Amino acid sequence: MKQKEVEQRVRVAVEHAAPDKADEILTACGSRPEAAQTPAPERKKRSVHIIRFCAAAAAVVLVFVSVWLIAGYRVNKTVDSIVMLDVNPSFSLSVNAKEKVLAVEAMNEDARTVLGGMDLTDVSLEVAINALIGSMLQNGYLDELQNSILVSVENDDANRSEQLRAKVASAINSCMSGDQLEGAVLSQTVSGSDDALKAQAEQYGISLGKAALIQEVLSQDATLTFADLAGLSVNEIALISNSKQQTSGEISVSQTGTVSTKAYIDREEALAIAYGHAGVSSESVLRTEVEFDSEDGVMVYEVEFIAGSTEYEYDINARTGEILKQKIEDHTGAGTNPPVNPGDSSGDQSFIGEAAARAAALKHAGHAESEASYIRSSVEYDDGRAEYYEVEFRIGSTEYEYKIDLYSGAVLSYETESRPQQSAGAATTPSATPTPAPATPTPAPSSSYIGAEAAKAAAFAHAGVDASSVVKLEIEFDFDDDHGPVYEIEFHSGRMEFDYEIDARTGAILKSESDFDD
Repeated sequence: MKQKEVEQRVRVAVEHAAPDKADEILTACGSRPEAAQTPAPERKKRSVHIIRFCAAAAAVVLVFVSVWLIAGYRVNKTVDSIVMLDVNPSFSLSVNAKEKVLAVEAMNEDARTVLGGMDLTDVSLEVAINALIGSMLQNGYLDELQNSILVSVENDDANRSEQLRAKVASAINSCMSGDQLEGAVLSQTVSGSDDALKAQAEQYGISLGKAALIQEVLSQDATLTFADLAGLSVNEIALISNSKQQTSGEISVSQTGTVSTKAYIDREEALAIAYGHAGVSSESVLRTEVEFDSEDGVMVYEVEFIAGSTEYEYDINARTGEILKQKIEDHTGAGTNPPVNPGDSSGDQSFIGEAAARAAALKHAGHAESEASYIRSSVEYDDGRAEYYEVEFRIGSTEYEYKIDLYSGAVLSYETESRPQQSAGAATTPSATPTPAPATPTPAPSSSYIGAEAAKAAAFAHAGVDASSVVKLEIEFDFDDDHGPVYEIEFHSGRMEFDYEIDARTGAILKSESDFDD
């Protein structure tokens, strides 16, 4: 076979084995209109929209969750109220809106003893109160003798503050009754915006609640001072407050239960002591007032009454019955003679003179002038009119003050005050603020000293004056840093004023000064 024939047959075989359909396929596709559109880009657009929608939804959810978490954090960690508890231990509890405790501040040493190792953070307010009351009972700060507790609530919302006050007071009552103790719960709401009250609370190291209670008592009795009450327990302040209400009719903070008086003698015993000392019967008494009070940190009964024309005032130690102070004033009208000038040295003897007035006072007190650590006397004036002689002196730890009639030497009134002494058997209660110790009185001269009379005579002799011409005499026994025991003597004679310092052992004149009396 020829070469050309072989090539022709191979070409035919190849054409029949792989037919070329490209043109037919392209023609067929071109005849379908929907085939010209590509579906892939449309699916991509729908996916983008879905993704954007989901992202927006997720952002909204995230914002919502964030707001919820922040709000929850604020509620849990933000102080909503301050709850203060005072017995003598004082606590301040910071509480959130859910009544969970955020912090507890022990405000004095007694409170730190009560708190001990307890961690009350994040517990409910009711649980914290039960824990603190239980510890105070266990440590003897709450008992039958001292059964009062003060609850004070501070919140900007008055309604919320009142609701929490009532709730806390009720919880404390339940806790104390469960321990079979009849307690007295005083409760109040306070304002943290009172800057003056906050300053006083900080000054005396007490809670704002206790400061508010003291302020309430002071409004009932202007003779008391903040310092008088700051060192007392809530039980003692409550007794004073309640007794002031009985006489003034004013309403204090809310109170449930009765404040304990078991540590003290009762009212009738105090009256009997005063009547007995005055030598009067209860039938002869016209008017009587008995109140609890505080003198130098000591609880006293303040007893006042009138019998006949005499008015009596007594301060009686409420624990021991000791008479700490007395004042007796006769209103019979003595001393109505026409006045003259007692300082006139012309020889007018209408007045008895200061020496006689001192003698009358000392005689009434039952002491000699040599026993006095100091003695002062002067004529007291009112609108330029001589009224009476005032004589003051101290015997031992007792101070005396007398008003003596200018003409007759009669005792118009007198007052004595003794430094309070805590008896060994008297009951005590724990105190974070110690009661200040009474000031040490000036020691009375011993038998080795020359005595006030000799010291006075030495001064008069040196000054060249007669005792009868002397007015406004003051004698005081003291200790000088350089010379030891001395008598300090001041007096007026004529138009001159004299000032002496006399050695109490030898009678030597250590210092003398004189000047014209202005």
